Amino acid sequence: MSYEEDGRQPYTSLCACGKGFLRYYLVMESNDWGQTREHKTNVEILCEYCREHYHYELTDSSDGVLVPNDLLLPPPIPELHNNECYSEDERFIGEYEKPVIEKIIADMTTPKHRYIKDLNYSPAVKYAEDWVNRYRKRSLEPMVKNLRRILDHYSSIEASRKKKQPKIDEYEKRKEEREKEVRRVEQKSFFPDFKYDAKQEEIDREQAKKAQEEYKGLHRYDSFNAEVTYHQSYKVDSTGNYWDSFHILRCTDPQYLILNKPEFGTASITIVKKYRCKCTMCGKEIEVKSSEFEILFDDEVGYYPAVQCDCHKVSSFEAKTMDILNNHGVSYIREYSFDELVGDRGHPLRFDFAVLNPKSCDNSEKKRICFLLELQGPHHYKQGRYDEYGDFNEDKGSDYSDARARIAKQKHYDDLKVQYCKKNGIALEFIKYTESSYSELEKQITDILESYGIDGESGFIPF
Repeated sequence: MSYEEDGRQPYTSLCACGKGFLRYYLVMESNDWGQTREHKTNVEILCEYCREHYHYELTDSSDGVLVPNDLLLPPPIPELHNNECYSEDERFIGEYEKPVIEKIIADMTTPKHRYIKDLNYSPAVKYAEDWVNRYRKRSLEPMVKNLRRILDHYSSIEASRKKKQPKIDEYEKRKEEREKEVRRVEQKSFFPDFKYDAKQEEIDREQAKKAQEEYKGLHRYDSFNAEVTYHQSYKVDSTGNYWDSFHILRCTDPQYLILNKPEFGTASITIVKKYRCKCTMCGKEIEVKSSEFEILFDDEVGYYPAVQCDCHKVSSFEAKTMDILNNHGVSYIREYSFDELVGDRGHPLRFDFAVLNPKSCDNSEKKRICFLLELQGPHHYKQGRYDEYGDFNEDKGSDYSDARARIAKQKHYDDLKVQYCKKNGIALEFIKYTESSYSELEKQITDILESYGIDGESGFIPF
């Protein structure tokens, strides 16, 4: 599994002359298995003088040093092969002579000497402690057994040691000479003190960001592959229908392309239609993509239309009703009004929904109305007002004249609507806010539609 770079951190130090600095990067990498690793880049000498007079070399005991160009650190001495090194037994007899080994055995086999604490001979104590550190066993018996084995083969072990000794002594001498040379060169060299450089990391981040933007600019118009799909709304001709307060006048672009080109992954193009729409309340005209004719949901605000006119607000109660009617394939007009039905100041009194008869072919909207639907929020029944978040706060027992006037005015307008519908033979249905959960609301609307012979199975989906 290959590793990929996750990031890098700069480490800097002043150089030998103090006028520049040295720098390397600690590179962090990981793979798909969750394994991580780190490595350092080569040290850069970012000083013209030091670059001419020094070179950087790694040492045995540090990150490295700046070495004058007329000096070199000696190369490491090649290690001896295993068969040229002392064996464990050979190293042991080099530390303990035969008489000493015999005294160790004698101390360990003395009656009542069962534990290390019972030993009296200091070489015996040292040997026993080394044994415990190595094998994690404190019994004296295997120690004695091993020592007797060494004594039995002492002559052959000693002969083998003497045979190897000249080469090993020569090796140790060369190592000592090299260490002296290393110390001599290091005394004339400069030891950098590398520390994490947060400022440099910020500079690197800005440079990388700039380079990425330049790359994007250069390749912005490069050809690319994309998956092309039709949005589900493309199949429907919504011309002549209504969306909230918008009357959908005409299709202005039958093949409008929406490009989604992410930084990673496959690009996609969605084909939708674009419509010219006019608000029936304020007369404002805008262009709307067919994909925006949908009801969305948010935990904080509830249900809401993806697009609406800014001349009014749409409650979650109303948006849910729109969604249910849309799903039933019912055509309707939002915020419907009649010229002769007005309030105290001459403003039209609007009905929330005018549901149209799907079987009517009459060109007159008024004659096509199957029934009117009013959503009765708490302000129709209770004294109070809505806050900035759209929540109704009941004002129980308040004697404020404006609060009493608001509820009285609302009931007066509701009565005017009822009387108008009775006089003109227009069916009017009410749904109370207490039935505003989605499932309860859907059942109520379905029952109302069925009572008017609208089964929602006409196959016509307006959006």
